[in-house]
Amino acid sequence: STFWAPVINLARDPRWGRNVETPGEDPYLTGKYAVAFVKGMQEAEADPGHVQASACCKHYVANSMENSRVDGEAHTRYEFDAHVGVQDLLDSYMPPFQACVEEGRVSGLMCSYNALNGVPTCASLWLLQTVARDEWGFDGYVTSDCDADAEVYVHHHYLNHTKAEVVRDVLKAGTDVDCGNFVPSNARAALKSNLITVGDIDKRLSMLFRVRMRLGHFDPVGPLQRIPLSAVCANGTFALAADGATQSAALLKKGSALPLQPHLSIGVTGPTAKLSSAVAGYYGPSDVCGG
Repeated sequence: STFWAPVINLARDPRWGRNVETPGEDPYLTGKYAVAFVKGMQEAEADPGHVQASACCKHYVANSMENSRVDGEAHTRYEFDAHVGVQDLLDSYMPPFQACVEEGRVSGLMCSYNALNGVPTCASLWLLQTVARDEWGFDGYVTSDCDADAEVYVHHHYLNHTKAEVVRDVLKAGTDVDCGNFVPSNARAALKSNLITVGDIDKRLSMLFRVRMRLGHFDPVGPLQRIPLSAVCANGTFALAADGATQSAALLKKGSALPLQPHLSIGVTGPTAKLSSAVAGYYGPSDVCGG
């Protein structure tokens, strides 16, 4: 009942390999998309007291680079430090996430691999606490991107801190979930060194259990829990997915050429030709429902 979506980073460079996952380059449009996505996942008029499925807006923030090579020097998303001015940050990169939190009332945020102006996002008290929780009123949990907590130490070499010190950095900044093994492997050393307390761990756990309670995990079995796994690949589900895709399309009109006539056959090529399989394969099996 927890889904790490939607991706609401801006498509600012056509070379970025994940532009296909985003709604575009417009901060306002991306914010509205985030709000609609999150409400569709989380809310139901018949059950206003619960979160139906927990959405997670990602990747917070200024995460629009996978791999780059400039003048023979290679950079990856794991050690990239995004230098963003205050105006561009507030006008462009932050608004989609702000809308996701304030209007969408999302229950999850994912901090990104990159650093922002010298501070890895998963170790940024300013991003996770001051902005998200204090200013925007975020009421949910923060997860790292997978192994992003480890990258604070491995690739960012943040302040040349030890592993135990990095555990302190990410926990005190407000990262509740380590998608990986870095925090579990090094938390005991941080505790023994008095860098963190059991109370610091309990604070992070309380965020997670709060979301689980809102999801109804500790309530009697409800309607959503009674939906069998077989419903995922049922004919009705296929029809609903096809209808959603049809409604989301915007058709171009140009004389007699567009839209295409029903009797014509066309060939679709390029990286988006089998987009559903490509995206599904990145996050899981590419043969979902056998196709």
